[in-house]
Amino acid sequence: MKKTVDVLVVGTGGAGCRAAVAAADRGVSVLLVSKKEIGHSGATSYPVAEMAGYNAGDVSVPCDVQKHFDDIMKAGQGMADEKLAAIVAARAPETIDELETWGVPFETEDDGYYIFKSCFSNYPRTHVIKGHGEPITHALEKQIERRRNIEIWTDTTIMGLHVRDGKCAGAYGYRDGELLHIQAKAVVLTTGGSGQAFERNMNPMDVTGSGYAMAYEAGAELVNMEFMQIGMGFSYPVVNIFNGYIWEGRPKLSDREGNEIFSAVLPEGITSDDVMHEHRKHFPFSSSDISKYLEVAVQTAIKEGRGTKNRGIRADLTHMTDAYIASLPDDCGIHHMWGIARDFMKSRNVDLLKDEVEVAVYAHAVNGGVKISPDAMSTLPGLFAAGECAGGPHGADRLGGNMMVTCQVFGKIAGSSAAEYAVSQGGSAAGEEAVSQWCSAAGEKAGSENGSESAGRDLDVREMTSDSQYQKIIQLLYKDAETKALQKRLRIAAQDHLLVGRNEEGLTSLLKTVDDLKEKLMTAPEGQTPNIANVDLYHMLTTVGIMADSALKRKESRGSHHRSDYPDMDPRFGSPITIKK
Repeated sequence: MKKTVDVLVVGTGGAGCRAAVAAADRGVSVLLVSKKEIGHSGATSYPVAEMAGYNAGDVSVPCDVQKHFDDIMKAGQGMADEKLAAIVAARAPETIDELETWGVPFETEDDGYYIFKSCFSNYPRTHVIKGHGEPITHALEKQIERRRNIEIWTDTTIMGLHVRDGKCAGAYGYRDGELLHIQAKAVVLTTGGSGQAFERNMNPMDVTGSGYAMAYEAGAELVNMEFMQIGMGFSYPVVNIFNGYIWEGRPKLSDREGNEIFSAVLPEGITSDDVMHEHRKHFPFSSSDISKYLEVAVQTAIKEGRGTKNRGIRADLTHMTDAYIASLPDDCGIHHMWGIARDFMKSRNVDLLKDEVEVAVYAHAVNGGVKISPDAMSTLPGLFAAGECAGGPHGADRLGGNMMVTCQVFGKIAGSSAAEYAVSQGGSAAGEEAVSQWCSAAGEKAGSENGSESAGRDLDVREMTSDSQYQKIIQLLYKDAETKALQKRLRIAAQDHLLVGRNEEGLTSLLKTVDDLKEKLMTAPEGQTPNIANVDLYHMLTTVGIMADSALKRKESRGSHHRSDYPDMDPRFGSPITIKK
């Protein structure tokens, strides 16, 4: 199957949908592809939280936008790109106006927005959207439907990128039982992170690190891949983010036998109350303060076999009544947010004041990714990235609510920039009249596919598929491998060695496991039917290898990167680590 288009957008989370809309508004043809349907693909709308934090300064308040930028840079600890961080802070406010215009409801209080001071922030600016990011993708889906120059393909897996004459020239994949070749003047990767490479994660099944792996194999640079948000989550009877403000309520944690879990890891003079009070400031793990001992205690107890039959730690929240919460001082939003959290958990048939629940340490979101410039282009011309797939806007730690807003800011930039690049390469730019027709729900379809057949050289599959990486992926597709068993080994190894308490021995062991699993996958016997799970596993293995290699190189602890054998920050590692094939 062959397809020619101006701009190919891979992924239908918040960043991908925003990129598709922005590209379409520039008058080019857009193909939006995804493994699943919009609203069921990507982390934006994945139901693992009672709310989505959305970070944006108030332009009417002096220096508020500047303070947003300052907080990004401080949390980044020298690893965030200053130019990209400035763009996020400057453009965040306008995205709220845009999303509200499109129907996204933000929480209000006292005739204004309800905002609170979220993770790693020094000032309150985090807006709240109930239901995580689902309202965002729902609103963007409606905008996509209005733009007739966007074609959507679901149940489509992009397996790799075509490179021709030193530029990204499209992609190849699998759809409806057929190999797929897409010629595109520009490609936008918005494939999210790598959560499914970990035993415990808060990502949907389609988030497999594919964007990182494909960009790396195509020759693009990746940056900050050792920095990953790791955090506490409810693990039983449902999976859900355990937001930082809840720790101010002092949940009682115990192992399988009912014993406390902190004494084995806490330094003298620090109590579990001290740790929880500090952790109220942020959901993710950070090696930068004493809150780190919470994740260390939980992970240590589980690895030592003291967890429950579900491999979790018991958490008792039954004392956190309305009266108790009202008696607590509130500088973290617990008074407003606790009710939302309880109601959300009740909607999932869990009453936190009555039911037994468990917690565990989870892989959440990668802070690094494909290295991009201010126009969202990677170091490979023609390849753009946005959202969690892109690296640079965040650093060692990331502000709470900053990923949602970055998806909108750089999703828009990536789509617009890709469209401009496509036109410069001979793509089909339409006039304002045609764009108006495409954007009208009642308008007639303009032209014969609205420029989907771009100008320029025709697609020559033989030329585009002659490289060894393509041949390797196609061989993998038809391997009769025990993919589920291999993936399970990877996920357990990554869970043990790539979350908290990284060290040289564990990371080296993980890299050896990656090499061993790749060998088993490549040498599996030939099968008769294609198995796309083989390619997903290969992408996970490649990405975990990159992350582990970066973590091994960074011989210090900084933000979300925690080395038990190098527990302190080292100024010699004050620059981002860039990885290129």
